[in-house]
Amino acid sequence: MVSSVEDAKEAYQSDQHEQGAEGDALRPRTNPELREEAIGKMVQTAIRLIAQHGAGKLSLVDVGRESGYSHSLPNYYFKTKKGLLLEVHSVITASSVVRIREWVKINMPGRVRPGLSNVQATLRAYLGLAATDPVRTRALHVLWSESLSSMPELLEGVRPWNRRTLDFFEHELRVGIQRREVDPKIDVPSVALMILSLLRGAVAQFIADPERVNLNSLADSAVEMLNRSIALPQQQPQSERIS
Repeated sequence: MVSSVEDAKEAYQSDQHEQGAEGDALRPRTNPELREEAIGKMVQTAIRLIAQHGAGKLSLVDVGRESGYSHSLPNYYFKTKKGLLLEVHSVITASSVVRIREWVKINMPGRVRPGLSNVQATLRAYLGLAATDPVRTRALHVLWSESLSSMPELLEGVRPWNRRTLDFFEHELRVGIQRREVDPKIDVPSVALMILSLLRGAVAQFIADPERVNLNSLADSAVEMLNRSIALPQQQPQSERIS
């Protein structure tokens, strides 16, 4: 167990010695490196525990011990349980942007341009990641759910992310209108909210009953529905079915 940066540094160097490293010893880890590593491990442990047991039952003591550190180290870095949960939410949401781009690159070869095409690709990636990264997906939805019930203090992180996500869909829809892909008569904020609600509701259903929800088929249906409802007839793209 380690309770401070210096303890972590000493433990790491001791481990290297015990492993019998030959030749030149590895350079000592710097305090910033150890800090980053410790925070990363504790955040990942918290994600796993939240997915398994919920955010309400999470304790800083458990996070520290299950990360291989002392029970006091999470408090040293995050100060409070709220601080840790907000950090978890920030890490998951920030990484989701990168993971969506990676999913699109792998599963939808070819150029995805701004506008309706990007909305469709993001929709598919969001649903696809629910199956390929279930632990993070479940933890994120737990945080969202509990922010509306027992832990309203989490809305401090949830609301800004919701707004950024809606801003993204609104922007892409307006680009689609400019490119004459999307019907200019649509209510852009309402359609953006509908898309986000569809995605989160679908993933919640998948978490609750994964055997009943085919995410690939659902993505195909959602894209087709979107095309029929907002795309200009002459601009409806031929959507590629992935299922």
